[in-house]
Amino acid sequence: MLLFADEQFERSAKAADGNAKGEHLDAAKRHPLYREPQAPVRAQLPFELAHVWQFFVQMSRKRQNGMAVNPLSSLDILAWQLRHRVRLTAWEEELVDQLDAAYISHQNSSL
Repeated sequence: MLLFADEQFERSAKAADGNAKGEHLDAAKRHPLYREPQAPVRAQLPFELAHVWQFFVQMSRKRQNGMAVNPLSSLDILAWQLRHRVRLTAWEEELVDQLDAAYISHQNSSL
C-alpha cells in the first residue's frame, strides 16, 4: 500500500509549469506516436486496504498548512472519526500514520 501511495504522491507532484506530473504523462500517452517505456509493474492498491486509503485521502483534504505541509495530528484524526462516525482500529491508525509520513516526506523532497 505504501508503494501505491508513493506512486500517487509522485503523480500529483507539480511539474515546472505548475501542472501535475501525472497530467503530463496522461497527455503524452494520448499522442499517437507514444511508446510506453519498459517499466516495472505499478503497485496496485490492495482491495482489503482501499477503505484506509479513502480515509487517508479524506483526512488529508482537511490538513493544516503553515509554512509547509503539516502532518495530521491525533486531534485531526480523532475529529475525522467523530465527524464520520468511524472508529479506526489500531492497525488502521498505524497505517494512516505511515501514509502521512510518506506524504510529508514526498512533499518535503519536492520543495
